[in-house]
Amino acid sequence: MKNNQMKNSRISKLSKGKVKGVGFFEKVSLKIAGFIDGRRSLPRENTVGGWVSPHLDREVRSYDEFASRMWGHLQIEEETAYAHLGELMDSLVHTRSLLEEAEFELEEAVKDEKSVDTSRKYGESKLTEGQVIARRAHERAKRLAPLKSHVSSLQSKLFSEIDEFSRLRNRILEDNNSTRMICNRVKDHLHQRMDVYWNAALRKHPDNARMPVIPCVEVESRAEAVYLEPHTLLMQRAELLSQTLSDDEKEAA
Repeated sequence: MKNNQMKNSRISKLSKGKVKGVGFFEKVSLKIAGFIDGRRSLPRENTVGGWVSPHLDREVRSYDEFASRMWGHLQIEEETAYAHLGELMDSLVHTRSLLEEAEFELEEAVKDEKSVDTSRKYGESKLTEGQVIARRAHERAKRLAPLKSHVSSLQSKLFSEIDEFSRLRNRILEDNNSTRMICNRVKDHLHQRMDVYWNAALRKHPDNARMPVIPCVEVESRAEAVYLEPHTLLMQRAELLSQTLSDDEKEAA
């Protein structure tokens, strides 16, 4: 229930994106802020050649806070999934190893049973040769049955784990992508907000001839990198395992 609520929250934030641009009342407040700052000679050039103001800094910090909150919520939502993914990969690799051993044992046993046994046992003197051969074949099948059953059981377990692994990995990747898309949409809207503010400040700024036409403000958040860092090795393993399974499937086809 909690995970679904967080996912719905991400979807809601994405759907509320102002794709038509900055809203009327939002634009008015930004223009007023720009006019006031422009008269106060803001934004102001700093020592490295950038033009900054408290308003622009607040916009960037607000985005940082939003992105950190989104990726933080996703971490809480996915922490159990990441742990299970690691356990599932370990189990999957172990099952594949057991299956290879079981298949080898079955193959060797089949080789040992290849010769046609027509020997008669006690009490079979009156049986026809065909009946004797049928009995020996039944006995061979009975001896091989446990090995075949073991192989079949491991195959079923492996297929089940592969399916669960693929679904879980894909879900994690899609949740990461949806969060990334939401943050990018908010960033795009933030750039529109800064453009409106900047244009208003440019009109009233006494040094507007030297100001850039558009704000050159870097809007970046480390929240995504911080979120992905502890999961990097796990997802690299998952990618390698997924590729290995895909190659095995192609060879078997």
